[in-house]
Amino acid sequence: MTEPGAPGGGRGRRRSPVAAVVLVLVAAAVLSTATLFAARWLVGPHARTPGNEPSGLGLVRLDRQARPVSLPSLDGSGKVDLAGLTGKPIVMNFWSSHCPPCKRETPALAAVASTLGGKVNFVGIDTVDDRAKAIAFATQYKVSYPLAFDPNGTAADEYGVPGLPVTFFLSASGKTILGENIGALTAPRLRQILHQLYHVG
Repeated sequence: MTEPGAPGGGRGRRRSPVAAVVLVLVAAAVLSTATLFAARWLVGPHARTPGNEPSGLGLVRLDRQARPVSLPSLDGSGKVDLAGLTGKPIVMNFWSSHCPPCKRETPALAAVASTLGGKVNFVGIDTVDDRAKAIAFATQYKVSYPLAFDPNGTAADEYGVPGLPVTFFLSASGKTILGENIGALTAPRLRQILHQLYHVG
């Protein structure tokens, strides 16, 4: 014979394993999300690279304030400062030597930059990388524009970079982000964007 109120207690006891499982799953999901955010740049940008998808996410037009960037140059010869590139439109590319899509994109960026006759300033931000490997990478692909070294991904975090490669298109004042391209750019696509945003290309 059951005591009054026992059926409710019995049902509560029968539900408790299910509730425990739900709590465990919720806790695991929260922990996984926190771990992913914490490990984003510690693991390296190759862990989440938009260019590994069948196609990049492409260009998004923006009108957003650009954050200042001042980092050591990749070759150790001084600093790369965004403020020093103002006066012409600025193309700022986040990359690293261990990013497979960057190996496809960098030759296109280098080629377009070299043929524009200084109409646009290009700058590369080497992100969470080994300096010697990054220098070898830049030499291999004949990159002639300024390259900054950001081993901790500080600038990438400031700009909310989700993975590599990502390219930001800034105004000539360097104060406004006009567009963001997630994924690897080809030379024709880059020229098209430069024409759309800056009327050059």
